[in-house]
Amino acid sequence: MNKGGSEVETNDSPGTFGLWGLVALVVANMVGTGVYTSSGYSMAALGDPYRVMNVWIVCGVWAVAGAIAYGSLARRLPISGGEYLFLSRLVHPSVGFMAGWISMVAGFTVSIALAAKASIAYAAPSLAASVMGNALAAGLVFLITGVIASGLRFGTGTQTAIVAIKLLLLSAFVAYALLFGDFHQADPSETLQPVADVQEASLSAWIAFVGSMSWIALSYTGFNAAVYVSGAVRGASRLVPLAMIVATIVVTVFYLLLNAVFVFAPQPEQITGKLEVAAIAAQAVGGDWLAGLMRLIVIVSTVSSVFSMLIAGPRVYQQMAIDGVMPRLFSDDGKAPVAALFLQAGISILVIFADQLLGLMQYLGVTLAACGGLAVLSLLWAGRKIDDAPRLAWWEALSAVVYLTITAAIIVGTYLEDLQRPKFFAMLGTFAAGAVVYAFCRRSGWLEFDEPTSPKNRSG
Repeated sequence: MNKGGSEVETNDSPGTFGLWGLVALVVANMVGTGVYTSSGYSMAALGDPYRVMNVWIVCGVWAVAGAIAYGSLARRLPISGGEYLFLSRLVHPSVGFMAGWISMVAGFTVSIALAAKASIAYAAPSLAASVMGNALAAGLVFLITGVIASGLRFGTGTQTAIVAIKLLLLSAFVAYALLFGDFHQADPSETLQPVADVQEASLSAWIAFVGSMSWIALSYTGFNAAVYVSGAVRGASRLVPLAMIVATIVVTVFYLLLNAVFVFAPQPEQITGKLEVAAIAAQAVGGDWLAGLMRLIVIVSTVSSVFSMLIAGPRVYQQMAIDGVMPRLFSDDGKAPVAALFLQAGISILVIFADQLLGLMQYLGVTLAACGGLAVLSLLWAGRKIDDAPRLAWWEALSAVVYLTITAAIIVGTYLEDLQRPKFFAMLGTFAAGAVVYAFCRRSGWLEFDEPTSPKNRSG
């Protein structure tokens, strides 16, 4: 499940993706809205740039462990489908339906709303939290929906070029900041001492720490993007896990460097609670011209994300309808998924008006973490459901335990943090609503899948 780019649905033949193509795909899906917005909110919650960086480190460990755990799943089921596939085949179709439901409600819908709101926030900061800002974000979604419905779209090459240019410019920004920036907060007398901080931290500080993990973890989701195209990879059981691990480590290092600039270049009060932290940091490093360039980078990045997700999301629902796990209405007889497109756009526009950007980030972070946790838990069923499935290696088991432990901390932290507790219940409500929809559609005969047979182990 990912959020910043797009979940990938493909009908390509095996051999379409090589190792570096998969690495690029994962990187593109990870680097999205969250990295441009999270640290300002974390500074408000934690009050210290070093603690903010600690959260980025912990969530980086979570993502790397998750990449290894998802790689373990991909080794055993090296075909396209992601959480929907893993949970349908290894647990039960109803649980797979839940993964698809979460994808529709959170993975795409909220991500589209989040990217649209972030785009407007960087383009017109004074309108970010206003009704007019929400209206502009909704208008952006409506406009892009119309463009897609008319048959016009970016080619894969264009989207890849946008991602490459974005990453090159952000890397150049980091290099420029490290060479010429004034990191006045990084005083040697104030070096990071995580062990002492841990020993002296109060319960409220710990709750704030784990509570802020939900929206920072959101920036790392997307590490699993390669599992959605496993069927288009020759040797998927080897290449898909390797690509996810390599890409996630690269992005983690990149995030730590980028956020070190975001939190140490400006004065703490300049970014505390602010959404457009990337532009504020750029202003501190290079003045107006660099801040303007950063705003442009973020706007292009978030608009292209909206475009990509409005293309990819409806295709996931179309495939689910063809498989019989969504109403046939959304199959569009195998043609362009127009019905699913308008459903996706309509729900996304409603979500834009439902909450502020931080609230959406909190909800999306904890919901996607919970769904990812379910997918990794499905490893417990792999030995029974997949013929000749290899036993988990110790490092695979350890990675799954680390991922699930940090996921549990994210979920518990969301519940314990008073301001975030409604997002915890919203997450539970999303799962409960999915169960109700599944039961209704199943009873009504709208879902036509058969009970699954044990999948065969495939080597890719």
